[in-house]
Amino acid sequence: MSAVPVAEAKKRLLELVRRAEAGEATVIEKRGVPAAVLAPYGEYALLSRVRTYLAMQELARDLQGSGLTARDLAREARAQLEGRSPEHAGRGA
Repeated sequence: MSAVPVAEAKKRLLELVRRAEAGEATVIEKRGVPAAVLAPYGEYALLSRVRTYLAMQELARDLQGSGLTARDLAREARAQLEGRSPEHAGRGA
């Protein structure tokens, strides 16, 4: 994995994208400090799925022993998004 300053990344963006397509990640630095990574999309997608899975595991641990189920939680979240009270969210769904 190579590292380049932002100014250089701007000049070489097309080349860096092609490298990412070929499987190479590049760290983009701002004032010598890593600020971003230009990586193959497949790696990003995998990391995103892993991150979501870990968040779900943490939520499951937090819910354990609370008496709430995932269904209850989803119903309440849907109700809040739709501006309804949670008591009415499960009807007809």
